[in-house]
Amino acid sequence: MDYRDYQAGASHEHFWFKAKPQFIRTLLEKIPQKLSQTILDIGAGTGEDVATLARFGNIYAVDIDQQALDMIPDSLVVEKKQADACALPYENATFDVVVAFDVLEHVEHDQKMVDEIFRVLKPGGYFVFTVPAYNMLFSAHDRELLHFRRYTKSSVHKLFRKFTKLDAGYWFFLLFAPAALKRLMSKNNPTSGMAMLPPLLNSLCFSLLRFENWLLSKGLHFPCGLSVYGIYQKRN
Repeated sequence: MDYRDYQAGASHEHFWFKAKPQFIRTLLEKIPQKLSQTILDIGAGTGEDVATLARFGNIYAVDIDQQALDMIPDSLVVEKKQADACALPYENATFDVVVAFDVLEHVEHDQKMVDEIFRVLKPGGYFVFTVPAYNMLFSAHDRELLHFRRYTKSSVHKLFRKFTKLDAGYWFFLLFAPAALKRLMSKNNPTSGMAMLPPLLNSLCFSLLRFENWLLSKGLHFPCGLSVYGIYQKRN
């Protein structure tokens, strides 16, 4: 969870935060697994994703906000470092996998961050990420979270021209129409982004996203969505 969402009172029971760990697991299951691999989590935030990531290797967490890092249990990570995503405090070719879930949009010079990821990845290593989709949906909630932009699959692919694409697509397709309409209608309301829904509606949305995660795990791709995801490999 973004620390600013946490400060604004976003609930862990919100369907987005409940469905996202399963989505992350689906993405990581698409890459070859080693018995022991090092994973760098850039922009780890308050650490909700770390428990999921820890199933796949040893986690090194970095974030620009020390208060967010302090919320991550020490038992789940090898280490936590306060750091700028454009100046990672690690040697070349250190990690088997780098992940950044909803981070690139926070970085003014996103190509510089991508170059840093390329540098710290081992040859043949993987970068797994999500970013918010479509600049037309840029809203007050984006500004509140200090986003610089939103993305499309094509704009993401240009960023990763030094990598080989394994998979890319859109997430949050089944709920895209109402979610996009809500964002367009509340462009000037920063508190509307992660407002808690009535319990029954929240449960229904969670069930739909869980079903979508299952469809993605079976190799289905969607034409649009609220998020862009990607799995890219550093060329040997």
